[in-house]
Amino acid sequence: MKNIAHTLIAIIITNAFLIPLQSAEAVLWEDHFDREAEEDWQHKGNDSVWTIKDGFLKAEIQAQEQWRAIFERYQFIAYPGPYNDFTITLETVGATRARFGIALAKHFHDPTTKIDEHGYYLFFTNDMYPSRNGDVFIGPGQRWNTDELQQMELHFKDGRFQLNADGEARIDFTDANFNHIDTIAFVLAGFVTEDVNIGTAWVDTFTIDGLAVSPIRKLATTWAHLKTSSDR
Repeated sequence: MKNIAHTLIAIIITNAFLIPLQSAEAVLWEDHFDREAEEDWQHKGNDSVWTIKDGFLKAEIQAQEQWRAIFERYQFIAYPGPYNDFTITLETVGATRARFGIALAKHFHDPTTKIDEHGYYLFFTNDMYPSRNGDVFIGPGQRWNTDELQQMELHFKDGRFQLNADGEARIDFTDANFNHIDTIAFVLAGFVTEDVNIGTAWVDTFTIDGLAVSPIRKLATTWAHLKTSSDR
């Protein structure tokens, strides 16, 4: 396998100089969570455990301390950002005693104060919250009484956010500050009291349609996958 991978890498190096610069093409990427894929996802946080089991991505809160807010992310890294004009679809998604969904974030830099911040919009199965640097208020109320959904669809283009759930249009708004998205991630949020191991979530399928991938970028992604295979 290593010899085959090395040969393919050599072919890619040769062909990279032969491919003309073309406009980016939109591609579809999906994950049915039938295997661990560290090259596609990265856990951000210390208060949860994320596993692949029985064809599902599953998350469980395992907080380090009591009486604290939890903001855990499972970041999409298969195709680096920025992202624009895309649709994310989740199939069979839900949570118990926690909020679970998709986080879309943009990096902001203030040249005067030299401060870097991340602005988030958090789209849960049962609610939606804005957030700054992961600080989010989790109140007792729910905007929708749907901890579980058969399908959750989120579309973003040029600052416009549109959320649909099980065929129902839920949110449609525009934020001109978000002309693109820098990071996409699953988000698990909640508030831990005495029991630090309360809160679980799951999702069967993640699909993102509209990833802008140039020929050079596609080569870089292919190289990364082949390099990983050759090193095993």
